[in-house]
Amino acid sequence: MMTHGANDGHTPGEGAGWSEEASALFVDLGRAFTPRRDEIAEVIVDLIPAGPDEAFVGADVAAGQGWLTAAILSRFPGARMHVLDGSSAMLAAAAALLTPFSGRYESREFRLDDPGWLDDLPGGLRCVVSSLAIHHLDGPAKRAFFDRVRERLAPGGALLIADLVEPTSEPGRRHMARAWDAEVRRQSIETTGDLRAHTRFLDERWNLYEHPDPAFDKPSPLPDQLAWLAGAGYEGVDAFWVRAGHAVYGGYAPSG
Repeated sequence: MMTHGANDGHTPGEGAGWSEEASALFVDLGRAFTPRRDEIAEVIVDLIPAGPDEAFVGADVAAGQGWLTAAILSRFPGARMHVLDGSSAMLAAAAALLTPFSGRYESREFRLDDPGWLDDLPGGLRCVVSSLAIHHLDGPAKRAFFDRVRERLAPGGALLIADLVEPTSEPGRRHMARAWDAEVRRQSIETTGDLRAHTRFLDERWNLYEHPDPAFDKPSPLPDQLAWLAGAGYEGVDAFWVRAGHAVYGGYAPSG
């Protein structure tokens, strides 16, 4: 059973579970390990149903080092966010990144696999976002997550997820594995000027399409998740961005 909610992308090493050491590694190299992280943030922020000067409250589930929350608070000066993660190292990194937004967010530790955390969130949320974490829930737990989040959303509010998805064929798995590796190799050079980050990516066996850990990583096919969202009553359900086994997808609570 999971004991974390860290924004990790994958467990380093088969069967290793998550650790604060892994959190520290991802704080350092997450930009290289995540395909086009800035682009993902831009897509999610663009999909939030709010005007640029509108006040609203949202939540970032498994927020990691807070890069997605930072993007939201930058775009929407009237927004406030609840920041949740299961790693104290991640929350410390988020606090540092979110220093310019002091007073506009609240953070706390939680367990993604304990649904009771949803009871502590207010209702009427304009958005609930999450990145690189929901794949740690199995199919039934994902469906329950979709259902319960919808109950917390304001009419028209959005659930927007960036996550790894399960391939539906062996050619698809091979492509996702190779494409993710290629993205990390390119971004390693862009972010560090050399291949050190890519080497760590390989050494830590981070690519779950090459090194699956079914006890910890439980991605579901994207078509299944879109169907579950629609079945939970979301409208406008779609996959808004897909690359290298990662996708941005979600939907909106009924408007009325």
